[in-house]
Amino acid sequence: MSKPFEIRAAGQRGTTEILIYGDIGDSWSDESVQAADFVRDLQQIQANILNVRINSYGGAVSDGIAIYNALRRHPATVNISVDGVAVSSASLITMAGDSIGMAENALMMIHAPWGAAAGNSKDMREMAAMLDKFADAMTSAYAGRLGTDTTKQWLSDGEDHWLTASEAHEYGLIDEISAPLDIAASLPPKQRFTIPEAIMSKTDPNLAKQAEGAVLARIQARNNELMPIFARFSANPGISAIKDQVLSDPSITVDQVRAMMLEEMGKDAEPINQVAPNSPAAWGDNAHQRDFKDAAVDAMLQRAGISVDNPHPAANDLRGRSILNVAETMIGHRGSTFLGGASPSEIVQAAMTTSDFPDLLSGVAGKSLMLGYEREPASHRIWTRPVEVDDFKPVSRVALSEAPGLLEIPEHGTYKEGSLSDRAESYKLKRYGRVLKLTRQSIINDDLGDFARIPMAFGASAARLEADKVYGLLISNPSMSDGFALFSNEHNNLASTGAPLSVPTLGAARMAMRNQKGPNDGYLNIIPRYLIVPTAMESEAMVLLANEHFERVVDGDALRSGLAWVKQLELVVDPRLDADSTAAWYLAGSTSQVDTVEVAHLNGWKHVFTEDRQKFEDDSFEVKARLDFATQAIDWVGLYKNPGQ
Repeated sequence: MSKPFEIRAAGQRGTTEILIYGDIGDSWSDESVQAADFVRDLQQIQANILNVRINSYGGAVSDGIAIYNALRRHPATVNISVDGVAVSSASLITMAGDSIGMAENALMMIHAPWGAAAGNSKDMREMAAMLDKFADAMTSAYAGRLGTDTTKQWLSDGEDHWLTASEAHEYGLIDEISAPLDIAASLPPKQRFTIPEAIMSKTDPNLAKQAEGAVLARIQARNNELMPIFARFSANPGISAIKDQVLSDPSITVDQVRAMMLEEMGKDAEPINQVAPNSPAAWGDNAHQRDFKDAAVDAMLQRAGISVDNPHPAANDLRGRSILNVAETMIGHRGSTFLGGASPSEIVQAAMTTSDFPDLLSGVAGKSLMLGYEREPASHRIWTRPVEVDDFKPVSRVALSEAPGLLEIPEHGTYKEGSLSDRAESYKLKRYGRVLKLTRQSIINDDLGDFARIPMAFGASAARLEADKVYGLLISNPSMSDGFALFSNEHNNLASTGAPLSVPTLGAARMAMRNQKGPNDGYLNIIPRYLIVPTAMESEAMVLLANEHFERVVDGDALRSGLAWVKQLELVVDPRLDADSTAAWYLAGSTSQVDTVEVAHLNGWKHVFTEDRQKFEDDSFEVKARLDFATQAIDWVGLYKNPGQ
C-alpha cells in the first residue's frame, strides 16, 4: 500500500508535489492522512508552487477543514488535481486550490457532514447541532465556486451529490479537465459510498455496457407498468399526447407520469376548497419563501417602531398586514390554504407546524437583537482589540512587548534561539444570556411589539455589559501576572501626582509611554493614540484637542507643529469612568503597535447569538440570547493613567 500522503520535489525548481492518496483523519483502513502530520510537514515547504494530487474517499471533517485551511494559508500557488476520487471531506480539501483540475474519468462527491451518536435524545440533538456547525464551516469553502444557495442545499439535503469531471466543470467547481487516468477507474474494493451506476459508467468503460443494459431493462419495466394505464384513458387526447412524450423520453419516471396525467385530467375542474379573492393566501403566490421571510422580518420590525437600515424592498407592502395574515400567507406558500372561516387559533397552530413561520419569528428576534447590539454606543470598541478563542478553557496571552530583541550575528556565527517571556496574562470566556418568550395569545392578538423590541434591548444590554467589563478594568486597577497593579509606579504608567488635563500633562504622559522598555531593556517608543476621559471632562478635552486652542495658547509655528500630536489623539468618552472619578484621565496606544485590552469572543460568534425553540407545553415560542466573551488587560506599557485633580 502506498503512503497516505507523500511530499516530493517536482522537476521544476521551486515546485513541490503532494500526493493525498488515502483516508482523511480517523482511518477506515490501516493508514490515513492525519491533519496534524500534514500541516506540520506543509509548514516546512518553501516552494512557490504546490501541485497537490488527490485520490481519497474522505474521512473526518475536522481533519479536512484543518488541511483545507493549511493549504489556503500557504503562500505558494496551490494547483490541485483530482486523479481518482475526491469524496466527502476530500472534496472540501480540493476547494483549497487556486486552480483545480480533474481527470476526465475522475469523480467528486459533496454531501452534508455525517456522524454517529449513542445515548439519549439530548445526545442526539447535540450531535445534530455539531453537524450543523460543521456544515456552516464548510459552506465558505464550496460557496466561492458552487454558489451559496446550492452549497447550503447540498450540505443539508442528506443526498450524496456525485459529479463527473464534466459535471463538476459545469458547476464551476473545477477549472479544467485532463486526460483520463487508469487510477480513476480502479476503485478500492471496500467502498463506503454507493456510486450511482450512471456515474460509474462514465468513469469506467468496462461498466458502460452493463449500465446500458440495466437502463434498457428499467425503461422496459417502466413501460410495462404504464401501458395498461394509458389504455384506460386512450380516448383522452391529452393523455395520448403524454404517452407519446413519455415513450420518447426514457428519463420520465412512473411517478412523474402519474402527476402529468392527474394534471391533464383536472385542468378544467374547479377546486373544492377555493381561496377567497382577498385572502392573504391568494395574495402571495411567492415561490421564494426565504425572500418573503426577509421582507416580513423587516416589516415586523418597522411595525414595532424599530428603524431598519436598507430594508427589503417589499417590506412596505407587508407593514399593514397582521401576524396572522403573514402566517396564513406562509402556509399558502407550502401549498395549503384556509377558507375564510378559519379561526386565528387554527392558523397559528398550522403555521407553527411549518419551518417558515418559526423561522420568521426567529429572524425578527435575531435581527432586533443585532440592531440593539450594534447601535448601542460602545466606546470601548474604538480602542480595544477584538479576538476570538476556540473554547472556554483558560487562555494565556503573551504581550507583543515581551518578544525578544534581535542579536548581532558575527561572521560565521550562528543564530541564537529567542523565546517569549514567561510572563503572560490569562483569562477564559464566560457565558451570559436571557430568554424571551412569545405566547400563542400574543400572536393571535397581533401583539408582536414587545417580542420585537425586547431583543433589541437585550442586544444593547450585551454591548453595555462588554463596556462595563472593559472600563471596570481601568477602574478596578487589577493585579497583573507580575504581582503589580495594572497602573502602578512599578509599571511606569501612573502619574506620581494627579494633574488636570493640559498640554504639559499630556506631554509628560506621552514621554512616559515613549520611554517604556521591553524585557531586554530596549525602548518600545509607544505613541499615544487615544485620550480616554469621563463625561465630566468631555468638553474640556474637546477644547484642548481643537485646532483653535493651539492658535490661542501656543506661540510660533515650530512649536505648534511640535504639538500636532495632541490634535491627532482620538477622544474616547464614557460615563462609566465618572462613577470612579470625574478628574482621572487615560492614554492608550494603538493595538496595532502594542497590546492593551482584549475583548474575546467564542470563535465564529463575534456578536450576540440566538437560539429558538417551540414549547409544546404551553404553545409558546422562546428565543435565547447568548453572549460568550471575556475582557483582559494584556499589557500595561500601552496604557497610562493620571488621577487628575
